[in-house]
Amino acid sequence: MAELRRRALVSALALAPTLALAPRSVRADGVLAIQARLAANAIEVGESVELIVEVSREGGSEELPEPRLPDLAAMGLAVEGPTTNYRTQTSWINGRSSSSVRLTYVYYLIPSKPGRFELPVTLKDGARTVRAPSIPVLEVSGEAPAATATAPEANAKPTDARGDVFVWAMIDKPSLYVGEQLTYTMEVYERVRFQNIHLRELPGFQDFWSEELPEGRQRNELVAGVAYRVHPGLRRALFPQRAGNLRITPAQVGVGLRRRVSGQAIEVEVKPLPAEGQPAGFSANNVGRYQLSASVDRQAVKVGEPLTLSLTIRGTGNIKILDPGAWPELPGFRRYDPKVETQALTGDVIGGARRYDFLLIPEAAGPLTIPAHTLDFFDPSEGAYRKARSQPITIEVSGDPGAAAGAPAGPEPSAPPPPTATDDDLLLAPIYTPDALPRVEVAEPWLTPTRWTLGMIGAPALGLVALGARAILRRARGDAASQARAARQAAEREGIAAAEAAVASGEGFYPALAQLLQTLAVDRAGPEGQGLPRRALLDVLRRRGAEAADVDRLGALLDRCDAARFGAAAGEGKGDRRALLDEALGLLRRSSLAKGRWA
Repeated sequence: MAELRRRALVSALALAPTLALAPRSVRADGVLAIQARLAANAIEVGESVELIVEVSREGGSEELPEPRLPDLAAMGLAVEGPTTNYRTQTSWINGRSSSSVRLTYVYYLIPSKPGRFELPVTLKDGARTVRAPSIPVLEVSGEAPAATATAPEANAKPTDARGDVFVWAMIDKPSLYVGEQLTYTMEVYERVRFQNIHLRELPGFQDFWSEELPEGRQRNELVAGVAYRVHPGLRRALFPQRAGNLRITPAQVGVGLRRRVSGQAIEVEVKPLPAEGQPAGFSANNVGRYQLSASVDRQAVKVGEPLTLSLTIRGTGNIKILDPGAWPELPGFRRYDPKVETQALTGDVIGGARRYDFLLIPEAAGPLTIPAHTLDFFDPSEGAYRKARSQPITIEVSGDPGAAAGAPAGPEPSAPPPPTATDDDLLLAPIYTPDALPRVEVAEPWLTPTRWTLGMIGAPALGLVALGARAILRRARGDAASQARAARQAAEREGIAAAEAAVASGEGFYPALAQLLQTLAVDRAGPEGQGLPRRALLDVLRRRGAEAADVDRLGALLDRCDAARFGAAAGEGKGDRRALLDEALGLLRRSSLAKGRWA
């Protein structure tokens, strides 16, 4: 037995160094590694190649850091992706488990220039940097797209066959004025049919206003004896916004998933508008050919009755940014901001119509004239400035805006003349004889001494009772001023309730609010304000001591209600109506127009 214990102790001492050197378990962070390789080491300019990066960890956490690539854009390499593939694996060795995690990244690199490119790939694991053991090297051959822009002739077609696929761009004029239309067309020429060709990058139109134009149709065309199928790419109407040599950057298309093809850059000469003959304050947006007309929906109205003035500009040019210029003054009219409607036509030449609808309210009686409006524009086809002018319109306005309600007070009527005596009045009355007189029985008198005594006592008592009842009734009902005040307050409450109920839907909101504000103005102006037009009514409020700012706010609110009611203002939302009503309630309750705050 002692011999057995001795042998076991010797065996334990012999195995001690081995046990000390063996790890008890895998490290918590595991072993991190990275590998990088290219699917191909030599490609042409515009073709794509896959850069495959594998990040793995043996044991420990399953979280893996992302790989870090070099500055590919600075090298002239476009990159897409990556796509990823994640895998885990667990194995058992001598009764112990071992886990591994692997994450594969696939990047698609597309070179835009030839050269030799080294692609070191690393990753960060805390403070430690892990590098791929081998650095992939890419060899790119071919020619880079031309960096300089060309100035082609108008509608120039390609003259050289440029491989199986190429992109071609053309313009309809190499030189033009600021604001004049330039038509740009981009097409794809394909020699091998049924390839997956798609637009990857739009051309750049910096310093141009761009509008889409209808694309052309697919066609077949010979280029230097080589048959191509021509695919329409895109067409744009471009309006240069400044003078100088402006550059249109090239478009780029993808051929399948592994190739990109770029077009050519184009340079355009843009001339400034001539200074000779240029009207003062002329807008460079008014380039084209335009006509101007004016019309009204009625030519006979009453004072305060609205009408609509429509000014319409038609022609060719960038109608969306056209500047109509300053509107003329309209003596005798109150004018609101116009409602603008644009109808653009997009054919080969951009144009259309733009209409301005003004709400006008006449404030004076008699024939009122809407003067002609003038539009200055530059005609690039003639290289000269021109004018479009509308015709003046006369409106017949009836009514007197300064007359108060009711007929004017005249002289008091004189007393009727005393009656004049006639010949019959001068004759003596006929003589009656006693026999002709009627016989009447004498009745007993109603007022007896007893009734007289009771009346003298009861009449004062009844008077006192009547006076007391009248005092009680007056206290209950109030005097005439109190009753009028109560009626005004009730009307205001009804007006506020009607406006509050219409805030959400908007239906009937502006008429209710306008009636509430008009009642406020007339009530505060007193008898002097009855029947006055708006401006005269506001003047009465100022004379009676209301603050000018509050009166101006009242006038502005009434104008907004008119504009919304008669359609000259754009539709407002629930929040706008709520804010408008709150502002009106502020005038009613807290401004100098509130009753009791001014005499």
